[in-house]
Amino acid sequence: IIHTKKHFFFFFFCVVGWGCAPPPPNTPPPPHHSLLTHSHQTAMSLDTLANVKTRLGITTSADDSLLGLLQNSADKWIANYCGCDFGGGTYTEYHPGGSEFVHLKNFPVQSVTSVNVDPGYVFGSNTILSTTAYVVHLERGVIQSLVGPFAPRMDRQGLVNRHVYNWTKGPRVIQVIYTVAAGIADDILEAYALLIAHWYRGVKTATSMGYANLTNQNLGPLKLTYVPERLTAYPIPPEIMVLLAPYRAPSI
Repeated sequence: IIHTKKHFFFFFFCVVGWGCAPPPPNTPPPPHHSLLTHSHQTAMSLDTLANVKTRLGITTSADDSLLGLLQNSADKWIANYCGCDFGGGTYTEYHPGGSEFVHLKNFPVQSVTSVNVDPGYVFGSNTILSTTAYVVHLERGVIQSLVGPFAPRMDRQGLVNRHVYNWTKGPRVIQVIYTVAAGIADDILEAYALLIAHWYRGVKTATSMGYANLTNQNLGPLKLTYVPERLTAYPIPPEIMVLLAPYRAPSI
């Protein structure tokens, strides 16, 4: 009879074949930090307010507060869309094993400090790979093994659905420490300004209409027609996605 949650989980792990024996002494648990950590502590905007206004042809300071808020939103949107950080610095990432390729989140890469493969999650100096065991494709941030898959997939007897490849390739067993130089490409900055302009246009249009849900408005002899996308600020214009496409981290 199982009396406690603790005993139930122990029993469950034994049944599915994940092992009943306790871990060896002094074995640290898997790391609890995020997939990506880096040395930056202060988030910076992709570009300055002055540069954004220059790109958009805005010459007054009347809407600086609004533009600053839109900058914050654009920083977050582009970071989420591309899945990477453009600030540069030193990064530590953890990746699954079972493949000959590791796709880093940030690129182009300036240098790789170490590639450490350890299914025990210790990541000590004794599990750091020799630099002759892999090659780094700096421009796209891809590390390619020259000696077969990193942490080859294991057939875990008793594991439910153990034939599912992604479930048995070893989560977070590869640690990569690498550096990316500071500097943001001009096409990213253009996309950043266009995104801010898109949202800014939506706010200015909506305020000029008093936030009324209109598509047409007659002002004496003047007839105004409003484009729905300009009122809602969605969808995001495709030209922004085209500019950012080369910088999206692959979802593996």
